[in-house]
Amino acid sequence: MRRLLCIFILLLPSSVLFAQNKDTVTLYFELNEKVLNKHSQQKIDSLVYNDILYPGEHIMIIGYADYLGSGRYNEELSQERAKNVQAYLQQYGISKENITLCIGKGEIERPNIKGNEGYAADRKVDIVIGKKQRSTSTKQKIVQTVPKSDSKAAAPQKHTGDLIDIASYKPGETFVLRNIYFPAESHDISGSRKTLDKLYNILLSHPTLKISIEGHVCCINGYPDAYDIDSRDNNLSLNRAKAIYDYLVDRGIDADRLKYYGFGKSKPIVAVERTEDDAERNRRVEIRILEK
Repeated sequence: MRRLLCIFILLLPSSVLFAQNKDTVTLYFELNEKVLNKHSQQKIDSLVYNDILYPGEHIMIIGYADYLGSGRYNEELSQERAKNVQAYLQQYGISKENITLCIGKGEIERPNIKGNEGYAADRKVDIVIGKKQRSTSTKQKIVQTVPKSDSKAAAPQKHTGDLIDIASYKPGETFVLRNIYFPAESHDISGSRKTLDKLYNILLSHPTLKISIEGHVCCINGYPDAYDIDSRDNNLSLNRAKAIYDYLVDRGIDADRLKYYGFGKSKPIVAVERTEDDAERNRRVEIRILEK
């Protein structure tokens, strides 16, 4: 049930995600945990993907704890929670300069609430997004086009462009890696070596470039990811991203320069697939610039 809830949240439009407070996003933590759980990571992923959070945005990160534990312990725990959120945001190119505040405020006092289980709603980090005017020049670039035959498409397709252009992108911007071919239900990359060699050469010639490899699949319902006949698990988008990651590392690219993620069908370009073209638009590998 929790997994289905996570998927549902990822598919919500940005207006729904911000229904309660247009400027604050809340991430929740388990008891005594300071590391982001998968649900919180996916929520941040969705905010970045929907252009709610992006490089250049001014934000504040404020951590909290519930009343369990000593005052000092709760202060340290809330601070670590805030720092871990900051670190995760930095993976998307959001720099420390744009994080105007990152603090832990310790426990939230609840004098009328007692017990050994604490108060789960207070184990959280608030991300407060600044109200400055958002310039299109600072937003992450996801160049998009709409086919002339379908000007009312549910979501525009991301422009693939020329692979060599990837080096000119800014942190946080994405690029759909075209000419990557996988056999059905497989993460075999043997048919895509030419394109992967181009990506390898770009990374080789730009030694400070860091990227995230992000896999997406189509045509599934009721599951977070598709079945992979090679590994016999339901992690097809993740396995495809990792196959590209492994190929680059095997060729000599430093693993510290690469990250990989599998998003399944949680971030479709076309909400409802009715044609093979719709499926092809959702079935993709994206490259996100992390650092240059």
